[in-house]
Amino acid sequence: MATGETILIYSYHNHPPFVTGSYTGLTYDLADALNKQAAGRYNFQVSIVPRSRLNYYLKNWIDGKCPNDVCEQNWIVPWVNPNWGFIRGDRDNYLWHPLFTDSNVIVSLVTDSFIYNNPESLKGRVLAGMRGHRYVGIDELVTSGDITRIDGNRERDNIMKVLVNRVTATLLPNSTMQYLLENDKEIKAKAEQLKLGDEKHQIYVRHLMLPETRTDLMQLIENIPVQQLVNIKLNN
Repeated sequence: MATGETILIYSYHNHPPFVTGSYTGLTYDLADALNKQAAGRYNFQVSIVPRSRLNYYLKNWIDGKCPNDVCEQNWIVPWVNPNWGFIRGDRDNYLWHPLFTDSNVIVSLVTDSFIYNNPESLKGRVLAGMRGHRYVGIDELVTSGDITRIDGNRERDNIMKVLVNRVTATLLPNSTMQYLLENDKEIKAKAEQLKLGDEKHQIYVRHLMLPETRTDLMQLIENIPVQQLVNIKLNN
């Protein structure tokens, strides 16, 4: 049994390829790789939490009040980006380790003439989004009534809404879409009905985020080849 310091791997990405089943997916693979490298010095444990709860746990870090004596420093957060609301203080008080480049892909029906070029392309259309998610350039058009947005709780459900023509399109991470095309029997069988837009809504690098004080953890992470931390291939 591991006896080293417990390090929590907080993640709100509760969907493929990050979580693919009970204790499976990239987040659990990441924990295994880190524990192997740590060799007992640390005990990395996965904790899947909603984004709102993660914000609560890291509130003082997000607000720029950390590090100090009362700030928890036994955590890391994978799959995130510096532009996603974790820095509200005067400076960046984290360490960042790049993992892989991902994007938001627009998925629609092959039989639909709709082509995504930019958020304006969605005017007059119906978009399936993820509940609680914000979409740059799209949210404003939803607020103005130019785009109708129907929210769901799972990316897979939103793809099914496209397939039954309930919505014009949906938006989801390319990493998730590629996983579903390869591993979800129903979506794989209907893949020829789906059109993945060439123009991406956003392209971004997913990182590991950790407290700026944990240079020891960063050193351990940097000693692991990134392909061992994240075994993923994407068709970009």
